[in-house]
Amino acid sequence: MAKLMLDNEALAEEFFEDALLLGMQCPATPHRFIWLINRQLGFNFRYQQGTEILLRKKGRQFSFPVFQFSEANLDVQHIIYTNQYDGEYLLPELKHTDFLWLMKGQHPDAGFVQLLMTELRKVESMQLVTPLSNDKIKNKQHLVL
Repeated sequence: MAKLMLDNEALAEEFFEDALLLGMQCPATPHRFIWLINRQLGFNFRYQQGTEILLRKKGRQFSFPVFQFSEANLDVQHIIYTNQYDGEYLLPELKHTDFLWLMKGQHPDAGFVQLLMTELRKVESMQLVTPLSNDKIKNKQHLVL
């Protein structure tokens, strides 16, 4: 009997085909961070039970909260991932990044991305906002929902 193998690398490449990623450093808790983003920038990110990313490491299970928002008039989905949980990282190569903002769908123009980054830098407790290159992320498959 032949074994069927899921090609996680190909799945991740397809997922990131139309995606833009920002890294953010902010010491706030995930729910407070999302509250700040929603309040100060007018988004409506929500946590949905069952959308967290579960990873097994060192014999333990770690749960990384994920928050989502879809723009009604555009084909754009916004996803904010929590990168740290109980001393472990969703993306270990980005240990100094607390949150990841993924924009997927209709590619936003450079002006919108610059404006978003400028406004994010004004959020209370925000220390750093930087664009991330999808090519430099080793564990992309951890972000695939």
